[in-house]
Amino acid sequence: MEKYDVFVLGTGTAGKLVANRCKDAGLKVGIIDNREYGGTCSQRGCDPKKLLLASSEAVDFARNMKGDGFEGDANINWRDAYNYIRRYTQNIPDNTEKSLKKNNIDCYHGDGKFIDEKTFTFDDTTITADIFVIATGMQPRPLSIPGADHMLTSEDFFKMKDLPEKMVFAGGGYIGMEFSHMMARAGVKVTVIEQSNQILSPFEKYVADYLMEDSIKLGIDIKLDSTLSSVEKNGDRFVVHYGHEGSVHQVTTDMVYNTTGRVPSTKTLDLDKAGVVTDGGSVVVNDCLQSTTNKRFYACGDVSSMNLPLTPLSGLEANIAAKNITEGKHPMVPIDIPSVAFTIPQVASIGLTEEQATEQNKKFKVLKDDASGWFNTRRMNAGAYAYKVIIEEETGMVLGAHIVSHEAGETINLFSVAMNHNITFQHLQQTIFTYPSWANDLKSF
Repeated sequence: MEKYDVFVLGTGTAGKLVANRCKDAGLKVGIIDNREYGGTCSQRGCDPKKLLLASSEAVDFARNMKGDGFEGDANINWRDAYNYIRRYTQNIPDNTEKSLKKNNIDCYHGDGKFIDEKTFTFDDTTITADIFVIATGMQPRPLSIPGADHMLTSEDFFKMKDLPEKMVFAGGGYIGMEFSHMMARAGVKVTVIEQSNQILSPFEKYVADYLMEDSIKLGIDIKLDSTLSSVEKNGDRFVVHYGHEGSVHQVTTDMVYNTTGRVPSTKTLDLDKAGVVTDGGSVVVNDCLQSTTNKRFYACGDVSSMNLPLTPLSGLEANIAAKNITEGKHPMVPIDIPSVAFTIPQVASIGLTEEQATEQNKKFKVLKDDASGWFNTRRMNAGAYAYKVIIEEETGMVLGAHIVSHEAGETINLFSVAMNHNITFQHLQQTIFTYPSWANDLKSF
């Protein structure tokens, strides 16, 4: 039986950061992962996705500029793109583990569970610790429909060496829409089945609808208000059944992906035996990232109940957790967090939607417009560009900002600075930016 001051479950952004900070503070630290070291974002999430996106962006730019400076055909070589991401990800597990070991952190591999609040066991090994940190991240949401075992997940997407003729994505959220845009530009006939009345349902509908229009122009067949009912194997292909307006429809495809979302990876840990309460799989924590029912446990990253499952937030939460473990009470201060869907164009958001501001009885004004005819879009013959900014009437502070454009993911960062550092929208507009940049467009919002 090995005894630690701190034992961390998960080696992604949050887990490895907590482990290193605690070790640097002089504590005895161990860490474990039931998969390759390095976590989701670097190997089967954000980073490889952005690497694949680069090919789509290059093709999109070239095709838009054909006849206006670009000559010839632009196409995606998927096998080359696949090899590109493999070169990036292949050394991450070994490098991550070597780095942790270099800091004298004991590294384990295995899939374990808790016996009680002090004891964690896996294989033939038993661990006890004064503090446990849950940083196990998320995994694809399992579905219980008939034929769900025929469905692939986002993890399979990054292992796909060759492209099929047709694909179906069950879910039009971040993952479904990002993958759909890549595949459509690679020549795959794509269908998206979404149960709500809009794609990207967490986002402001005003900007999501612009992306919807561009997605349809790209050739993506989007089925809204539709519920996946079953998947049936038919030879080498699959028949996907879904309900819409009271009747059952079907579409035949070569591959069908479950992109309905992700859930915390805690089900097999038996956290209830450690006296740790979860909600929908998320560890319920206080503002110090400490379990509300067991002070020996902390949770950070995607698995905590605190906020959105975003990599920058995982790092922030890990810092807070580490400080609370090593120094004492350091509550997490509420912040406004930007998010972006890396489609083409991108959709980005921060703060309240107009509907949320109304529900909270805020007094506000709305600035919105279709900016597709503005210079930055016209210069590259690009598609949608629109915005909606929600301004508090009394203070002039930004309550929410929502953008669809080719650089929405960068522009939204300016609103993040303003909202988190008490800068009014008027002062933001009075700032001198480079011209003619996307940031400078804020002056015309």
